[in-house]
Amino acid sequence: MAKRRRKFVQCPNCGYTFEEVNNYCPNCGQENHDLNVPVKHLVEEAFESTLHYDTKFWRTFKYLITRPGYLTEKFNLGQRASYVPPFRLYVFVSIFFFTTIALFASESLVVSDVDGAKAQLEATNPDAAARVMQADSLARSQVGLARNDTASVIINKEVDNKFRNFLNNEEQARQKLLKNISFMMFVLMPFFGFILYLFYWSQRRNYVEHLMFSVHFHTFVFLLIMFAILVEVVFSSFDTNGWVFLISMAYLFFALRYVYKESYLRTAVKLLPIFLTYLASLAILFVATVGVSVLFS
Repeated sequence: MAKRRRKFVQCPNCGYTFEEVNNYCPNCGQENHDLNVPVKHLVEEAFESTLHYDTKFWRTFKYLITRPGYLTEKFNLGQRASYVPPFRLYVFVSIFFFTTIALFASESLVVSDVDGAKAQLEATNPDAAARVMQADSLARSQVGLARNDTASVIINKEVDNKFRNFLNNEEQARQKLLKNISFMMFVLMPFFGFILYLFYWSQRRNYVEHLMFSVHFHTFVFLLIMFAILVEVVFSSFDTNGWVFLISMAYLFFALRYVYKESYLRTAVKLLPIFLTYLASLAILFVATVGVSVLFS
């Protein structure tokens, strides 16, 4: 929607004489648009601009959800004016995503203490608890054998204290972990773009195209997880984890097929290693994020 301008004959700032096509002054850069009008005209303009942005906003969300890869394709083709820019869309959605996690799902990120963690693990998975206790016993015996190594004992004690403090300060730990996870996801996006760059090397695409795919994919996954969290809040007995995984896989498959124009078979063959590489990267970054959160707590 073109902006309806009330144009000057001369620039009020520098006196340059405008031509009809000048929307901005070529001399000083000031916009060629008269704002000295009744308030009702300014209100009408603001409403018109807002309505136009809302239309763009909802159109973008509609295609993001219902047509995997469509927004990436449009961006790569240079058809961008009708849609919200990818990074702006990601930032907007991520704010609501981490707010939703903080309000409804953050209690699962941290347990209150070490004993509570052991009890929780024993209740949910006795075999895993037994292995943890065995490993803990072995670690204690090894520490006992290494008591003469003073530096090692001090380091182990320091790490143990940090870990216990991290678990005991539950609210502070949760906030720090959420903050670091948000940064982790921001790092993961360009890395996933690089994974796509490697898998589709033969297409000789610019890295930016793969990065935009990654941004749109993560934005959709954020929306999906938000919806899943809200479903579990309403229906507490309903487990959405499996559905989130399957829908994410299906969305990624159709998005890859739409953007990279390969056959269904070639896309399916590439999907599994791409997704497994992505999950492995996610797991490594998450463990590193938890470690950093503990060490700097």
